[in-house]
Amino acid sequence: MRELFTGYSKKTEKEIKELWQSALITFDTNVILNLYRYSESTRNTILELITKFQDRVFLPYQVALEYNRNRYEVISEQDKSHNQFLEKLNQIENDLNSKIKPPFLSNDLHKSLSEVFKKVEEEVKLSIDQFQLMLSEDKIFNQVSQIFENKILEKISNDELVKLFKEADSRYSKKIPPGYEDIKKEGDKKYGDFIVWTEIIEKAKTEKKSIILISDERKKDWLWNLKDGRTIGPRQELVEEIKEKANVSFHIYSSERFLNYGQNYLNENVNQEAIEEIEGIKKYNNMKVDELVQESNKIIDNFHRTLEGYLEKLTPLEADIIRLNIGHRGMEAMSINEIAETFDMTPKKVKTIKEYAMKKILKMEREK
Repeated sequence: MRELFTGYSKKTEKEIKELWQSALITFDTNVILNLYRYSESTRNTILELITKFQDRVFLPYQVALEYNRNRYEVISEQDKSHNQFLEKLNQIENDLNSKIKPPFLSNDLHKSLSEVFKKVEEEVKLSIDQFQLMLSEDKIFNQVSQIFENKILEKISNDELVKLFKEADSRYSKKIPPGYEDIKKEGDKKYGDFIVWTEIIEKAKTEKKSIILISDERKKDWLWNLKDGRTIGPRQELVEEIKEKANVSFHIYSSERFLNYGQNYLNENVNQEAIEEIEGIKKYNNMKVDELVQESNKIIDNFHRTLEGYLEKLTPLEADIIRLNIGHRGMEAMSINEIAETFDMTPKKVKTIKEYAMKKILKMEREK
C-alpha cells in the first residue's frame, strides 16, 4: 500500500536517514532572507551547517532572484523595527523612572534595572549601525554568494517562462500545489513558488537524486497539515509528482529542524539556543509594533491594578500621597514638596507618611 500511496505515507526513520546520506539540499527564499533577522551567532550556525553540505547544496535561480530583489527591503525593515523597539524601550524606561516607579522597588534593584536598559539600548544601537552599513557593504550577501558560487541553477528562458505561467494558471485553478496560495500577488510574482518547484524537479531528474527543501513557508500549498495544527510533511501531491517525474523522494524541513537533523546527522552538538531563537523570530515576525505596544501596556496596566489593590488597604491620606508621588494611572508625578503644599503639610511629614505607607505595601507584597 505504501507504494500505491507514496504521498500519504509518513517517511520511516530509515528513509529519513537515507535522505540525509545522499539527497541534494536546497533552500527557499525565506530561509536566506531570514538570515538578516537572526543574531550573528545563530546566522553563523546556519551558514556553517550549509557549508558542511557544500557538495550537495544548490539554489534555484528563482530563489536567488527573489533574494536579490528583496534583501535591501529586509535590511531596511530590520533597521526600522530596531528603531521602533528602541523607542518603546525608552518609553518604558522613562515610565519606570518617573510615573510608575514601584514604591516597593529598592534603589539597588532600580539601579540594576536601569543598567540593563542601558546595555540593551547599546546593543540595539549597534545592530542599527550594522544594518545601515549593510546598505553599502552587505557581509551576509558576501557569505551567501560564496557558499552558492557555481551552485545556482541556470535561468529559465523567457519563452519557457511563458509556458510555465500558463501551466501555473491551469494548476492554480484546480488548486494543484504549490503556488496557488500566491494567486493574489501582483504580476509574475504569483508564479514564484511554481517556478522554484519546476526547477527542483528538473534538478532531481538531471542528477537522479532525492531532494531536501529547507523552507520556512507554512502555507498549505506546500505542507500537509492536520486540523490540530501538526505538520506531517510535504503535500502528498508534491511527493507523488516528483516521484512520477524524477523517480526520487522529497522532503521539507524548516530552518530549526534543518539545524536539529543536520547537526545530529553530523554527530555535532545541537545548538538549542539557535533553534529557540529561530522559533521566537517566527512567533513574533508578523507581530505589528502596535501589538507589541499593546502587550507592554497590558503589563503596565497589570502593575497599576496590583498597586491599586494595595492602596485600597492604606488610609486615604497614605494612598493619595503614594498616587501623587508616583503619578499613578497617568497622573503627573509630584515631588514631596509639591504634595506638602497640596495638603498644607510639611515636607518632612509627607515623607514620613510615604515611608510608613511603603513599609505597609512591602509587607503586603511579601505576604502575597
